[in-house]
This record gives sequence, C-alpha cells and structure tokens, in this order.
Amino acid sequence: MALMTVRVAVVGAGYMGSAHARVVRRIAGEYPGLVELAYIVDVDLERARLAAARYGGEPLRSVRDIPRGGADFAIVAVPTRHHLRVVLELLDRGVGGLLVEKPLTADIEEAIRLVERVEEAGVWASVGHVERFNPAVWSLHRLAARGRLGDILTIAARRVGPFAPRAGDTDVVYDLGVHEVDNALALTGSLPETVRAYTLRSIVTDLNDYALMVLGFRGGFASLEVNRITPFKQRVLYLTGSRGVAYLDYMGQELRVYTPEEESLIRVAREEPLYLEDLVLLASFAHGREPLVDIYQGFAAMLVCAAVLASARLGGELALDEYDVYQGYRGYVEKSLRGYMRYREAVGDEPKALLGL
Repeated sequence: MALMTVRVAVVGAGYMGSAHARVVRRIAGEYPGLVELAYIVDVDLERARLAAARYGGEPLRSVRDIPRGGADFAIVAVPTRHHLRVVLELLDRGVGGLLVEKPLTADIEEAIRLVERVEEAGVWASVGHVERFNPAVWSLHRLAARGRLGDILTIAARRVGPFAPRAGDTDVVYDLGVHEVDNALALTGSLPETVRAYTLRSIVTDLNDYALMVLGFRGGFASLEVNRITPFKQRVLYLTGSRGVAYLDYMGQELRVYTPEEESLIRVAREEPLYLEDLVLLASFAHGREPLVDIYQGFAAMLVCAAVLASARLGGELALDEYDVYQGYRGYVEKSLRGYMRYREAVGDEPKALLGL
C-alpha cells in the first residue's frame, strides 16, 4: 500500500530553517510521494516568502496560521529560546511528528516540560543531532559497535571556531558542547557517572564561551573541549580503545584507524549530514518507525550539559546520580538508553538502507 505523502512545515526561515527547506525540497524531488514542503513559517513574513519562492511551500508568519491538521510533520529551526513555545503551538495545530533542532531547549527545565507535553500528546519526536548522520561519524559508530576498537577507554574531542552571532543567546555548552556530549553518549551507550567542567565566560557573549568538560564513564572518560573564540573552525575527535585508536575529522568526513598492525583510511561515502538526517527521519515517520535519535536522547544530552554547568558553578566534580534532575527523571534516562541501543543496531547498515522505500 502506498504511503501518504508527509506534509512538512519548516518553522524558522533563518540559516538552519532555510537549509532544512532546501533539503526537504531535494528529498521531494528524489523520492516522489514521500514528502511535500507545505509551509515555511517565520515571524519575518518577507523572509518566509523569499524562502518559499526558492524552495516551495506557503509562507506564513505564525505557527498559529497553519490550518489545524494542515501539516503532518514540523521541523523546528527557530532560535533556541523559542523552541518550547513553538513546539507547544505545533502540538495545538495537530502536528503528528517533530524534528526539533539542537539543543532541545534553552535549559533543562524547559526540556523537562517539552518532553512531558510531547509524551502527553503521543507525538513522534526527534532531535536534530545532525552529527550522528555525518557519514564519518556513522562509520565510527559502526566500528565501535562491531568491537573493532575494543573497549572504549577515552574520547578526546575538540569543537572550536569563531563566534556566530545567531548562537549568541545560547551557552557554548548547549550550543557546541551538546554535539560532543551526544556523540560520547551514543558511542558508549551510557551516561557518565561523573562530570567535571571548567568554563570561561563573557569573552564574546554574556554566557560561557569556552568549556572543557570531562565525563567519567565506567571504564574510561571523555574530554570534550568547545569554544567560540578560535579564529578557525576545527571539529576533531580521537577515540582510544583497547584494540586501536580512531581519528575523526567531522568537517572533512575523514576517519582513520590505527592498530599495532596497520593504519587504515576508512572509506566513507560522503554526503551532507543534514540531508541524511532529514531523509532518514522523515522516512521513519512515514513508515511508523521509532525515531533513530529520539527526544529522550535529546533530553539525556541536555541533562549532561546541565550537570556540566552545575559542576562549573560548584567548582568541582559532580556525581550524576546525585544530581537532582537525574534523580527525578530516571524514566527518561532509561528511555534514552534504549534509544542508544536502537541507534547502535542501526549503524550496521548505511543510512539510506534504513529508508524502507
């Protein structure tokens, strides 16, 4: 039986929203009948009109202008401080599926409320941790899942670059750090037992602009450095396992593996991560499959980032199981762990093999 075309609303016509609109149009062209870009929504109606003229869809000024039931799926790409409000408005419009850009919300309290409301509505919900769909990251996760690197001992990542004004209202821990936190959680399939953080603030914004985060896992740890004060972009990760070391260049989509016997350049089929993310998630929604990166995984990353900020304020190590949010929302944590296991199983195939089209 043919699937019903998924009518998509892209909310936000700025940098990320326009990128999502472009990708949805590409998917509609390459997979006829899968999706339709129905609406582009932005408080700046002229910006919405310009994006709609380029990519399609009806331009609207507000989510409240979407006819009730007029969109099946919405991509939330507005500034982070508006995520919760927009999601609540979309639930009121009867949207059945959501992709919320990372970070999930502006803070952990909003994340709790968002997950609670999405659960109450029974809506399919994913979070835009786009690096999971980076072909080189996907390949690294496959190697880790197959045990080629042995037990994970350490993860050392560095994500730095110049300040981007569009992220000026978001702490660097949530803006950049959440990428590396999410990757570490997905690689290990667990949450850390301890966190320790060092931060520097008020360099280019009124928030933290530099963070060094140390996550202590059972059997190893992750050292994650992020900042928005470096004049060049760098996105790299080293994973040391009991059987070998992997080097990952996110931007170059390059993955190398070093063992006592050899050095290997892993062949990676390069593709735009955002395209793969939207394609896999929209196909999963259309087929009624659970999202590969679900809202509980997004919550877990927010939880660890919030604990990181708490550690920085305390000036010392924080045991995660003593953190009040962790204690109060263990159910969400358990659901996130099941999601990591589902993702771990999925990376055995290439992303497009998961489409079922």
